Amino acid sequence: MLKFHNAVVDHVSASGITNPNEVFDEAQRLVRWHYQWIIVHEFLPRTVGQTLVNDILKNGRKFYDWRNAPFIPVEFSVAAYRFGHSQVRPGYIANFNGNTGGGEFRAHLFNAALDPNDPDPNDLRGGKRAPRRFVDWPTFFDLGNNKFKPNKRIDTKLSTTLFALPFTGPNLPTNPSSLAQRNLLRHLTFSLPSGQRVARAMEITPLSAADLADLKPLGFDTRTPLWFYLLKEAELKKDGKTLGPVGGRIVAEVFLGILHGDTMSYLRQDPDWTPTLPGGQSNDFKMTDLLRFAGVA
Repeated sequence: MLKFHNAVVDHVSASGITNPNEVFDEAQRLVRWHYQWIIVHEFLPRTVGQTLVNDILKNGRKFYDWRNAPFIPVEFSVAAYRFGHSQVRPGYIANFNGNTGGGEFRAHLFNAALDPNDPDPNDLRGGKRAPRRFVDWPTFFDLGNNKFKPNKRIDTKLSTTLFALPFTGPNLPTNPSSLAQRNLLRHLTFSLPSGQRVARAMEITPLSAADLADLKPLGFDTRTPLWFYLLKEAELKKDGKTLGPVGGRIVAEVFLGILHGDTMSYLRQDPDWTPTLPGGQSNDFKMTDLLRFAGVA
């Protein structure tokens, strides 16, 4: 993002604007608006489906609202937007040549058995800086070289590496090493309603007890923690390719609602605006275009 910003500064300067403050202000606007465009026109359609995005943009939000300023509701932060945990693979190829010419860097996401003080451990934890740890973006985005690997589907299956996080300290009941357990504890801590209650409040037919039969021994087949419910909904209703109707509406309404509430966003200032930076297609701009414009792909 820093390189994208700097490239936009150069682009604005080349357009003939010479006052440094004006250059910075225009670059700031372009960076924000192009990234917001990606959220609205690429990220959300891939995450919740184009039909739902179109419906909210055309007919407005049904549930997410605020009095003074936009906020992040707990149903979003503690449940719905944790859908990505099910898409995480146990390991990734960070880059293909180690950025040192020593071969690709392929490793597990986390390895709790490794020394946390190692400056370059053989996993992909953050907070470490070494040449091989710099990401080759074609491994994560489709830049036309057949190197990237798509995400896992949104479902109730988590990679085993997420059940042994390396940075949680003692495995106490209040600080478990399992990400799934931590998510479920947050459901209790924030007193979230069950997925079924949220669905009924949104006038969406809830999943049946038969859909959640695996949870019957725990008594959760009719009152399912919201995070798990939304993963199961995506799995059953959308084949894991996008969020389902409840999870999708929560995520889409919060993103679009925040943009509608931001007085500096393009949806608020100029909803008919289209991207102006060079990209793959006229009047469009995708994440791959951002990476190319930034000079990192």
